[in-house]
Amino acid sequence: MEVDWLEDFLALNSTGVFAKAAHARNISQSAFTRRIKNLEHWVGVPLFDRSRYPVVLTAAGKEFRKTAHQTVRSLRIVKEDLHQISRRDCEVLNITALHTLAISFLPTWLKNMSESIGSVNTSLSVENFSGCVESLMAGTDDFMLCYDHPAVMTLTDDTRFPSIKITEDRLVAVSGVDVNGEALFGFEQQGKLPFLGYSSESFLGRLSEISIERAAIADKLELRYETSVAEVQKAACVEGLGIAWLPYMSVEPMLTTGSLRRISNAYSERTMAVKLYRSMERSNISMERFWTLARTLSSDLN
Repeated sequence: MEVDWLEDFLALNSTGVFAKAAHARNISQSAFTRRIKNLEHWVGVPLFDRSRYPVVLTAAGKEFRKTAHQTVRSLRIVKEDLHQISRRDCEVLNITALHTLAISFLPTWLKNMSESIGSVNTSLSVENFSGCVESLMAGTDDFMLCYDHPAVMTLTDDTRFPSIKITEDRLVAVSGVDVNGEALFGFEQQGKLPFLGYSSESFLGRLSEISIERAAIADKLELRYETSVAEVQKAACVEGLGIAWLPYMSVEPMLTTGSLRRISNAYSERTMAVKLYRSMERSNISMERFWTLARTLSSDLN
């Protein structure tokens, strides 16, 4: 008897259709059907009533379902435990982060964390907003570093995906400069302003729309460039292609050197939190130490 047969059994019980179950298990229907027959041969009795469509469990199948669930679950737990034992001395924290935070914030923050708990081994994946959320929810990563604002929905299940406010950033409008160091564009100018926008599904795209609405400047903007990556926006802005709404942490060095100019005011700008999220379904010693320290260091912000 093979473990795959048990998972096939549970998949067919869930769908009731051989074709759907085979697709879910990523094997051909003929191979799937053969494995179900092998399981029934091993058990010695039919587990499914094939005279009905969708197929349903026989009385024996209903009884066997309990054992199948328990066995698969127990084996998964044992497998995870064994992996944790083998990785305990060199556990890697899997972190997914927005492009901008991965560049402008994460390296310095990880350095500060390492100074408190020692070397932190990390595997970093850089995604857009939806990619980060999907990665955490799918269990691919241990932590997610992302922006948060009440007006933009992120993860609402605080029990399953709790978060810690690490710091704050601010979304500001900036422009490239001319040879004299003056802003190329400003909201007080007449006519249309070239606008570097975000894709609509991105977090910064949603928040910049709120900022633009608050500043009542939507009619003045003419979209010239669109991307979901703030670092690309910044590079285009420096080249004088238009104005952009960017996180202050990412443009602060350029504002200091004068290669960019801040053209928004406090009324139109939006403050956003930088949050660390985790999945409560994943846990090991390194994760818990990291989470505890992050919560301790940010306690004055929460």
